[in-house]
Amino acid sequence: MGSPSPESTLRKKARFLQLDASIFSADGMLHGKDMLSPKPRKYQEAELEKLTNNYDEKYFIGRTQFGKLYRAKIDSHVTGAESRYVTVKIWDQEQERFYREACCNVMYDEEVRFLRDPTVNHHPNLVKFIGYCPGEVKGVVYDLDPIDTLHNLTRKESFTWPQSIKTILCFARLLEFLHGQAKPYLLLNINAAHIVLDQDWNPILLDFSIMSGGVLGERGPDKKHIFMSVGYVDPFLISPGYGEWWEAWSDVFSFGVVLLGTIAKRVLELKEIVLSDTPLTDEWAKIEYKDGCSLVHRSLAEDPYFEESDGTKITTLGMQCIDDNPERRPTMKEAVERLKSLLVVQRHADALGV
Repeated sequence: MGSPSPESTLRKKARFLQLDASIFSADGMLHGKDMLSPKPRKYQEAELEKLTNNYDEKYFIGRTQFGKLYRAKIDSHVTGAESRYVTVKIWDQEQERFYREACCNVMYDEEVRFLRDPTVNHHPNLVKFIGYCPGEVKGVVYDLDPIDTLHNLTRKESFTWPQSIKTILCFARLLEFLHGQAKPYLLLNINAAHIVLDQDWNPILLDFSIMSGGVLGERGPDKKHIFMSVGYVDPFLISPGYGEWWEAWSDVFSFGVVLLGTIAKRVLELKEIVLSDTPLTDEWAKIEYKDGCSLVHRSLAEDPYFEESDGTKITTLGMQCIDDNPERRPTMKEAVERLKSLLVVQRHADALGV
């Protein structure tokens, strides 16, 4: 027998990840995926309002730590081709008052610089940059047709085991890539609300608020006092005497929280953390975990593609990522290799698209 055609392979992938197979054309390409011009466009505030229908709640996706995400559509007369769906991020003006406008200006300016860095901006799990609005209302327009944020999807029964594993593995690869640069990037603000799943269930990172390294250099004084996302902060960083010791292992800790939250279908809203004694995800995991156990949620463990040994392996990896001693945590390179060893990845890599 001959090898399967590109079309049959892609349709298998569509069934596996519960995609609409009609998005694939016979030549194996995705419809409407051609990129806009790499030259960023400068938007006016009125244009962002029009794109989001004056920030209509129907277009609202969710909050990031410092802003809000909206679905939007750029009409064909603007693109010169077919219409396309995009994502708009608006910096929250309330946050500007809390952190001082200068801090928010730095975060905004550095995000634009990072997304224009040609050494990294080609990565498939980094959001692609269309344009920006530098006015009183600061915003960025991304070439991203979103399903939802990982934060919002995690608790949904419809978010399957293959989709969860693809999200975790692809995000791990992105972190491995950023940490592996000649001048490594540290995110320092990983949060499930900052990861958006596109229409092919690819995780796309779109918040870089307190990132350091690469073309950005070390964190400047305006960013050093900015808090990381509550629930994802490496406790080692707030230990006495270690407040300025930023290393890749802090990203590993936050990745571990994302991993455990995803497999356990456990995400917390800020009000749950502030107004109750609900334990944070890493605290909960350390209470529940016993050697050799699985913290995979029952609904995911019932998925036809779930293997019991995978549940144990990925739980163990997550627990090692949140180890109290940062020197015992795996590197992201090690985490990627261990995720690749999962049976669901070994058996269904093509269908997963990883």
